Order: sequence, then C-alpha cells, then structure tokens
Amino acid sequence: MTEVQNEGGIIPEADQFRAIAPFYDSLMAGVPYGLWVCYIEDILSKLRFKPQTVLDLACGTGTVSELLHCRGFDVVGVDLSEDMIDVARSKSGNVEYHAVDASQMDLGRSFDLVLSLFDSLNYITDAETLRRAIINVGKHTHTGGLFIFDVNTIYALSNHFFDQANMSESANPKYIWTSKFDHSMRICTVNMIFEIKDEHGRPVQFKEVHVQKGYTLEELGQMLTDAGFETLNIYNAYKFRKPTRRSDRVFFVARKVSGDG
Repeated sequence: MTEVQNEGGIIPEADQFRAIAPFYDSLMAGVPYGLWVCYIEDILSKLRFKPQTVLDLACGTGTVSELLHCRGFDVVGVDLSEDMIDVARSKSGNVEYHAVDASQMDLGRSFDLVLSLFDSLNYITDAETLRRAIINVGKHTHTGGLFIFDVNTIYALSNHFFDQANMSESANPKYIWTSKFDHSMRICTVNMIFEIKDEHGRPVQFKEVHVQKGYTLEELGQMLTDAGFETLNIYNAYKFRKPTRRSDRVFFVARKVSGDG
C-alpha cells in the first residue's frame, strides 16, 4: 500500500491526486458532469452573460474543460496536479492545459469567465494562500467578467459528508473513505483506501489522504472583494435560492469590477 503523505504528516496539495489520477475518471463515472455544466449555463443565462473564453481552474482530468469546448467555448484548463493534467492532455488536442499553482499562475492573458468546480478551493487549506489565489484569478479575469466557484460548507465537512464507500464487485476502483474534522482549525482530513485489480486480476490497495478547509461565506466574500470582485449571488448548490445553515455545497457568482485583468 502506498500512502500519499510526507514525513511531517503534511500532505502537499499536488500529491493529493497523484496515486488516484489514472483511475479518477472511473471513480467519477457516476458524476453528472453534463448537469453541472448546464447549471453553469443557466447561471450565465440568468445574468445574460455570454462568455467566449473560459479558464477552468483546478480542472482535474479535464472532463468539464472538454464539455465546455464541445459547447463552443475557448477553454484553458489549469491544475496543480501534474498527474491529473497528464490525463487531461491525453483526451484531446483542442484544450490548452497547464500544471500550475493557482496562487502563482501567470498565463499572460485574461478570460471572460473563470470556473472552479468540485470544491477545489477547499483544498487550499491556508487562508492567505487562498486569498492570493483569488487575487490571481482577478488578474486573469476581464473587467466585467465572472468568477463562478463552489465550495463544501463547514456544515458538510464537520458532518462527515465525505464518509462513503463502494466495495461492490462492479466498482473499479473500490473505495472506503473516512473523515475526521478539526473544529478549531476547520480542517477535514479524509483517509481514502482504494482497491484496484492489477494486470493479473489480483487486488491491489493504495491510499491517499485528502485535506480540505471550511471557509465561512463572509471570509470568501471578503477575499473576492480584495481581488476586485463584486459578489452577485451565493446559491445553494444546483438551485437559485440562498443557502441555509444546512447547505452542504454553495456556489459563488462574482463579477470583476476593478483592478488588474
């Protein structure tokens, strides 16, 4: 079994998707990516905003990037994990992909729309680093452009929404996830055990440890303001109503109103 962690017990963000990268698409096979993209398009329609260029931030293996490209958008995908980007690049030559840290990226261009989906920003567990990443998003967003992202709420992380398993014979990979939440730090640590079959059909297990931080809506709103964004809406996920204290995922919709970009 291979554990993705270093001697100090701190899991580098890029390493959290290293071992699982080749199997990630199989793991996410049941995720309705198309519905997620339709939800984003519905948000854009409500705002009567028609972007042409899109930056898919923390794009993973590029599934959403490819869907956006197929719907006519000019897409660039970035992700911290080189392993995930390698998988994304293998899918198509039509989307430009970069392995880059969001807090340090400099792509030399700005976009009409920046997206960050699947609670990717929760993986930035240092608040100052997240603030710099959002400021950097602002530098890559045209004035008048939008930044749309979702996050897992503190409620979800503290109530073990990550705890899940699928050990059925049809699952590949099989997995068991268990989480612990540190209330003082608002840090959720998820131990992920995966089982795959090797080329001889024998079961092989490996482990990844994922870490997410819960941020308040006010904290995220202030980071957006600092980056020159105006928060237009905060939605309970997949709906167009305000989140409640029991919302497990929320979407932010912000417009770039000032600063670089």
